[in-house]
Amino acid sequence: MRGKDFLDKMDQIDPAYVEAADMKPAKRNNIWIKWCAMAACLCLIIGAVTMLPRLRGNHGEPQVGDFVLSEKTTAKVSLGYDEEAATSSKADLVFLTEEELFAHEKMYAFRGRVSGLTNVTIDFNGDKMVRCVATISIDEVYKGDLAPGDRITMLIPCGIDLIGVAVEDTDIIAQLESGMEGIFMPWVYDENSRIEMNGAVLITKDLAECGLADGMRWAFLSTNRGVIFERNAYSGAYEATTMDDIEGYVVDMLQKYGK
Repeated sequence: MRGKDFLDKMDQIDPAYVEAADMKPAKRNNIWIKWCAMAACLCLIIGAVTMLPRLRGNHGEPQVGDFVLSEKTTAKVSLGYDEEAATSSKADLVFLTEEELFAHEKMYAFRGRVSGLTNVTIDFNGDKMVRCVATISIDEVYKGDLAPGDRITMLIPCGIDLIGVAVEDTDIIAQLESGMEGIFMPWVYDENSRIEMNGAVLITKDLAECGLADGMRWAFLSTNRGVIFERNAYSGAYEATTMDDIEGYVVDMLQKYGK
């Protein structure tokens, strides 16, 4: 909570409490009025403190959220969508064959359900971008050192559920929702995984354990309109209509081409 927000909360205290706390007791019983007023103020202060975002950021300074940023991250990270952030972003979607999509060495492949979505704004010395950190509860593992029941964080290359915000080449993943089931093939982050822009650096592992290379491929989503994915990229699954169809296709392709 910012200082201004805290002051706004203090403004909401009933003036009667303040007056009661300042009055000299005419009777012995009035001391309980003072204690009640003080207790009310104390509860408000404690509530305000517990609402403060739990952040530990650059050089140990307080920041937003549960993210712990390493000293190598010089970009500023804040929760939510900053209205000053660009409302569109152009990305060059590198062509990969169907075999190449499954041959990336440092890649997870799993089936799971979205249990949380957190939008963040990343400020690269004035150039801002919005991303989302998804938390996935894993049901089945096809590749990687994971197990059913694990929860993993995954960086999404756009914000989720932002009105009026469009990011090019994210048509599939932009439809992600909390509670949605999907099959995901994110790249695994390490200490050298980074985004650099305008002289600032974000170590992506500070925000998530893995991330999607783009918002069109690497994900197969089960929506109320059916299964959606980039069918032109995954031609072997072009006719798939269920998540079980996709699962069989992914397992087969990983056996053939996965490293």
